[in-house]
Amino acid sequence: MLDLQRGQKISIQTVCRTWTLEVELRHQGPLAVDVSCFGLDGAGRLSDERYFLFYNQRRSPEGAMVLSEGASGGTARFQVDLAALPDHIQRLCFTAAIDGGRTLRELDRGSISLWVRGEETARYVYAGNEFSGERAIVAGELYRKNGDWKFSAVGRGFNGGLRALVESFGGVVSDPTPPPPPPPRRPAGSRAQRTAPGGGPPPSVGDILRSLPPHVCARMEGLARRCQGDLDFLAPLYKSAFAALAQVPRAAERDLQTVLCADASGSMFDLYRGGRVQQMFDKFFALSSTLSDSGAMDCWAFAAKSRQMEPVTLDNIRDYTFSQAGGYERWMSMLNYQYNNEPEAMRDIMMIYGGLRRPILVLFLTDGRLQSDWEIEEILIKTSRFPVFWQFIGLYGEEYGVLNHLDEIDGRHTRNAAFLKMEDFDDFMDSGFYRTIFTNTAAWLEELDRKQMLS
Repeated sequence: MLDLQRGQKISIQTVCRTWTLEVELRHQGPLAVDVSCFGLDGAGRLSDERYFLFYNQRRSPEGAMVLSEGASGGTARFQVDLAALPDHIQRLCFTAAIDGGRTLRELDRGSISLWVRGEETARYVYAGNEFSGERAIVAGELYRKNGDWKFSAVGRGFNGGLRALVESFGGVVSDPTPPPPPPPRRPAGSRAQRTAPGGGPPPSVGDILRSLPPHVCARMEGLARRCQGDLDFLAPLYKSAFAALAQVPRAAERDLQTVLCADASGSMFDLYRGGRVQQMFDKFFALSSTLSDSGAMDCWAFAAKSRQMEPVTLDNIRDYTFSQAGGYERWMSMLNYQYNNEPEAMRDIMMIYGGLRRPILVLFLTDGRLQSDWEIEEILIKTSRFPVFWQFIGLYGEEYGVLNHLDEIDGRHTRNAAFLKMEDFDDFMDSGFYRTIFTNTAAWLEELDRKQMLS
């Protein structure tokens, strides 16, 4: 039996040697968990709701997917005949969700496993301490690949319950229609009061296209075409990023190279292990490819030492922190995880990018307890004459020192740095995160133009 890690993929033909198998989801803890299976098309959408199995619909039309209770409490099993599925079903996405105000952090232990003729062949295990405010998880997926079926241990947390999952895959949840309330009685001659609308609907695709330069619209359309299959998780991130960019189009006028520099010291271990850093890489990569046609985001990791990693691309983003260069545990070992040295990482980045005469956006991720405030301040002063913008992002940390007082640093030629402190990972789910960074970037680009620092 194979013990799988998050992001690991296996061949069904190799491991199970049959297209007929069972997928079991097991959950232990003081939670009522609803399990579901979404049968998705090639675009990652629930285009045929007959292939959405949940507590109220337990069988697909031809019987290729059947949901049943497991042998013990807290378990559910899906009997799956992959050979009998119609061609338009390209992916089976297995999820678990809870309703109410509780979260998956209260879960003791969960797992998704593959069974063939009563024998367990592979298992992926997750625990509640890997989550924060999430109320759903995409535990694993079966998907077609080059004539084979693959299984991926996904383990991706998701805000919202079952309804949010359905809507994320393009399904529709119908609400019961309440009877209309009786009209309010008003004294004769009185006027009806008008209520101001709330936040208003999100911008439509047409609104976004009208707000952005043509080359950015072409970039958006190209990315939308590629966000299918294994990359469908990027689609909502691109939607949020381009919607935010439409509100700050000045940030899109120049092709902007993005560099990610991520803290890989020991204090970040749980965030890596629980998939939080991987989710942040997903969001950063969506931001990067929104601002540039290069299709790659340069990546650095640092602890006591720093190192340039392989660029993040559409080919490796899905499990980058778990697989590239041996994964995050290997990074921490190589870089001496015992403490973090931000100044060395900043100096190394400037050695590579400082001589370029094009704008560079550095996304600098840290959990605080900085090595040296005065060195960071000195570097920011010296680099203010280069077209490099330092966007510091603090997550779950403390003791951010000079980053809390960037506006007070005297002697800078440009306002070349900003700090965004995230108290909770869920803040990253909002397009406001993208809008904040785009706003900071646009103001800096305007300053560079005024001071004629760009060719």
